[in-house]
Amino acid sequence: MDHSEQMKRTSRSSDAPCVWAIGGGKGGVGKSIVTSSLGYSLANRGARVAIIDADLGGANLHTILGVPRPRATLSDFLLGRLPHLADAMSETSVRNLWLVSGSRAFLDAANPKHAQKQKLVRHLRRLNFSHVIVDLGAGSSYNVLDLFNAADRRIMVVSPEPTAVENSYHFLKAAFFRSLRMVAKDKADRTILAEVTKSARRESLSPSALIDAVMREAPRLGVRLRKQAREFTPFLMVNRVDSAEDRCVGYEMSAAARRHLGAQLRYVGALAQDAAVPASVARQQPVLQLFPTCGFAKSLEEAVARILEGEKLSEADAPLSWRVRRVNPTVSTHGLTEGEVSAPRLSRKRTSAESSPELPSVDLSKPGEALRRRREQLGFTLNQMSEKTRLRCLEALEAEALGELPAAPYVLAQVREYARALRFPSPERVAAAYVKEVMENRPSAQKGLLGRLRNTASIDVLPRRRVS
Repeated sequence: MDHSEQMKRTSRSSDAPCVWAIGGGKGGVGKSIVTSSLGYSLANRGARVAIIDADLGGANLHTILGVPRPRATLSDFLLGRLPHLADAMSETSVRNLWLVSGSRAFLDAANPKHAQKQKLVRHLRRLNFSHVIVDLGAGSSYNVLDLFNAADRRIMVVSPEPTAVENSYHFLKAAFFRSLRMVAKDKADRTILAEVTKSARRESLSPSALIDAVMREAPRLGVRLRKQAREFTPFLMVNRVDSAEDRCVGYEMSAAARRHLGAQLRYVGALAQDAAVPASVARQQPVLQLFPTCGFAKSLEEAVARILEGEKLSEADAPLSWRVRRVNPTVSTHGLTEGEVSAPRLSRKRTSAESSPELPSVDLSKPGEALRRRREQLGFTLNQMSEKTRLRCLEALEAEALGELPAAPYVLAQVREYARALRFPSPERVAAAYVKEVMENRPSAQKGLLGRLRNTASIDVLPRRRVS
């Protein structure tokens, strides 16, 4: 039996466990925390749950779950010292939750042999548990990808950092291509797929274009590839979320996967950045056990409920700032395709019409309040806008705090830049209104430049100073 057929996920019998795999492209994004929390959540629902720490190069679930020195480990099973995977089980402090630790791994354990990998996959299906959760190592090695694709439910964990997002795109693309190999049933199919894949890499074709090319060469194989692509539907959790912009990472990645892979990446949860997480690790207890009402615990439980109920976060739930950006997005796909992919540009008139209706109307008699309302409607904090615009007096601008504002010409330029960042249709008009309605209230505002502005009702922008 060939490799792809051996690794193909078989249909589960009624008494076989549901196998979950937790993966991602980068270490340190919180896969082990998500794994232990998922295990606790399922066990707390009354199910028998086993966690397999397959991160043999850096196993740490025994520490997180408070199992100080497991009597047997996954290495013992892989080396044949134990006849059954169940013999490596260790009890945890959580009822219904068991652990196969990956600690005390043997040399080169991070790259088990093909036969050892096959043995592990077979024994996962034989465990007498309702759910089996496999915590995978970082990276995109074939062993990691094959274990990920062999699971019934696959969860990719990412954090909002650019490096983590980029590595996750690489992981997603590698897992997708690896899954396509499962449908090549004979030597002829594998030869065609290899030739088309080589050509696709040379011509920088997207995965969906690759499938179209196979359809032309071998229609039956192409149909199976397309079916496999539709069935490649991992879940996505974004960990350490601290803002509305962080939550948008999940929507961006789902849209990019759909557009460039033709695959459905189901975004199910944004897990809150929470001080309770390191505190629970220090006490060697699951977060949900020690701090069941913290922000991370609540968001994790919501994500698990979505998975069990077959739901996902809809783009309609996304912050308005992301939906507005999608009117004319430029998505950095970090490896899903070659380079950046720009959506067709809309006309200026259409962009304005589509981005304005849901935003608050501009009340030029209260320009500071209009700035604040627009920012809140877009879902940004003052700190985020300060980083975006490099302006440090935004709070004073919104509050119309005259004593903290600089001279009028500087205020005009800053308001114009702020209004542009907030996507006002006419930033110049907002800036001029701000100076007219707010700055003229200063006692000294009747002289010089502001005086000229006040006396010229039709002016929109202060004239530039001429340089002699």
